[in-house]
Amino acid sequence: MGKGGKSKGKDGKGKGKRAPEPEGPPDEIEEIGEFLHSCEDEMIFKCTNTRVPHFNARIFLENKEELGKIDEIFGPINSFCCSVKPFEGIKPDSFKKGKKLYIDNQKLLPMSRFLTPEKGAGKGKGKGKDKGKGKGKVKGKGKDKGKSFGKDKGKSGGGFSGRGGGDKGGGRGRGM
Repeated sequence: MGKGGKSKGKDGKGKGKRAPEPEGPPDEIEEIGEFLHSCEDEMIFKCTNTRVPHFNARIFLENKEELGKIDEIFGPINSFCCSVKPFEGIKPDSFKKGKKLYIDNQKLLPMSRFLTPEKGAGKGKGKGKDKGKGKGKVKGKGKDKGKSFGKDKGKSGGGFSGRGGGDKGGGRGRGM
């Protein structure tokens, strides 16, 4: 071991380095979409798959010939499109509208990953001591008792501040 007490491993590159992605054709591919048109030397396709592709995922023809990599994903979430930056030698203008494009099935994410969770789903509040209570400064004790903070600042009193009683008004707000 050298200085600092950490070894660099057998390849000497240190931590944080991942093995490069295999460059050969993937074992399985599935249809990702249909070619629409070319735009500024890129291929635009409409995604027909129910899952969302990774950025920089490789795109193929049915015979597993590599065309390029996904550059951008755009459009409404229920009918999105992708642009593909083609590899050298691939001419986007040479494709006909409707040509099927394919992707490695390991490079797709479920659509649910990009949608907001419905109420009741997702993270539960658990059995912790706070159970979802706010952690702001206004708790009813200490020197900040009764002061309002945040967006309601300067408006009529701020709710349950622990001041006043019943219909007496509490002496804050209402210009009294």
